[in-house]
Amino acid sequence: MSSVLTIRGGVPLTGRVSVRGAKNLVPKAMVAALLGNEPSVLRNVPEIKDVEVVTSLLQLHGVTVEKDPVNGDLTLDPKAAKTAPSTAIDAHAGDSRIPILLCGPLIHAIGEAFIPDLGGCKIGDRPIDYHLDVLRQFGAVVEKRPGGIHISAPKGLHGAKISLPYPSVGATEQVLLSATRAEGITELSGAATEPEIIDLIAVLQKMGAIISVQTDRTIRIEGVRDLGGYNHRALSDRNESASWASAALVTRGDIFVEGASQRDMMTFLNTYRKVGGGMDIGEDGIRFYHKGGKLNPLVLETDVHPGFMTDWQQPLVVALTQAEGVSIVHETVYENRFGFTDALIRMGASIQVHRECLGSVPCRFGQRNFLHSAVISGPTQLKGTDIDVPDLRGGFSHLIAALAASGTSRVTGIDIINRGYERFTEKLAGLGADFDITTTK
Repeated sequence: MSSVLTIRGGVPLTGRVSVRGAKNLVPKAMVAALLGNEPSVLRNVPEIKDVEVVTSLLQLHGVTVEKDPVNGDLTLDPKAAKTAPSTAIDAHAGDSRIPILLCGPLIHAIGEAFIPDLGGCKIGDRPIDYHLDVLRQFGAVVEKRPGGIHISAPKGLHGAKISLPYPSVGATEQVLLSATRAEGITELSGAATEPEIIDLIAVLQKMGAIISVQTDRTIRIEGVRDLGGYNHRALSDRNESASWASAALVTRGDIFVEGASQRDMMTFLNTYRKVGGGMDIGEDGIRFYHKGGKLNPLVLETDVHPGFMTDWQQPLVVALTQAEGVSIVHETVYENRFGFTDALIRMGASIQVHRECLGSVPCRFGQRNFLHSAVISGPTQLKGTDIDVPDLRGGFSHLIAALAASGTSRVTGIDIINRGYERFTEKLAGLGADFDITTTK
């Protein structure tokens, strides 16, 4: 079964939406519960597909998961952790890349892990080589088997000195989840330091881990024998907040995003203001709105934290199609993230993608022949068309383009958006969007 969204565009989005815990933190904090010998409570949890996938995987491994969807609370009890049948785990193959992060905790809990072939958004080369190399450095034995990878550690995991060639968020999470109960000290240099990483460290510290973060992107973990549970409120999803902010700008609307955090969005907020967006920052959220004048073009480069986040880029590009003049966007995190612009061009946007690094500093993709820079000329009138959602952020970007366009758009593949946007169609309806949903086989 799949859903099709028929959108009649040209209606400003106005009203209020609520944003809960970050997609880039919550599933990882759920995995961390496997490391404890006591139940954990995770609060502010959104109802998204990635949470469902991790819940199922944990339950397959004997973890009891109790949900309170009204308050957004999860209680996770790992005391009956066990090996899961590979056929049952394989049923989740292709749903998410989260399963690779279960390896370290499962080895600590039951001595082995089986990871199915992994899925995720097709936005670039996101190999699991980093993860497997990290696990090998901890002393794990990695075996390729039909349908997935079996990982064990006959002598247990031990601390290691690890250096990442690029500050990968996933690899940093792998080190944190594997090292906290490994014997000895682990030193990770070149680590990612995104807010979600720091929040995961906070979760692990509450469980009893000893982790320090240095100013040079080095993380030091002193392994401990046992960990307890945690009680933690997940930080708000800054990516969803930024998406709704861009939606307000593109549709000439006015949206209050309850739960949006100024502290975690400062780089985005500066850019939003430069483009010409309006904002009112409150204690419980941020109001984003189109001020009624012209939008400004800009030159933008994505980067790891504290730079402009790659997940913010796609929705903002839609807004830049309405700016007066030429904007340049240089993507330095994922090499294939501009595939979503094909649909925008069919809608009438003037966008050219280039292999050259059009930013101030050449990046690692400039010598690898990837289309990773975009030149956007505006403003252009967007027109409704048929769109197939390519990935999570690109899909939401297509939605807001369709909402701003004249005429009708049919958007297929919207189930991908459920991976990271809680009840997004309900939120669209609450903001006054004009659309219908039909389900097809």
